[in-house]
Amino acid sequence: MESSKLLSKINKNNLIISYKLLNDLLFIEIIFFLLALIGEGLLPGTVTSHVGFSKILIAVGITILAVFYIGNEAGIKLAENKINKKTAILLIFILIALLFVSLIKINLILNIFITFLAIATGYFIYKLLLGEN
Repeated sequence: MESSKLLSKINKNNLIISYKLLNDLLFIEIIFFLLALIGEGLLPGTVTSHVGFSKILIAVGITILAVFYIGNEAGIKLAENKINKKTAILLIFILIALLFVSLIKINLILNIFITFLAIATGYFIYKLLLGEN
């Protein structure tokens, strides 16, 4: 409860500024994580020998929690997400292609079967989590 008292003393403008700065920090951390993944893919061991992915993910998680907490305290509501179907179809196609290419060295029938199972699992998880029923 002391944190609520502390935040009530802080001006709402300061909360909004903190919220915006934390969003910028989150963006920078996600870009750093993606660049670390690319670097690790190109030269394995370069990133994980210095900074582990778990440390980066913990920092991103703490920042996300701070953004949500300060956003709730400042009364900032998130806009509803409207899904662009053309972009969603393109991203799904790219993900399927990446999955298929990552399994290219195994038998073609097994590759198609694993890709189909991944698509079916993703579809059922989507229906389970985002279904209207």
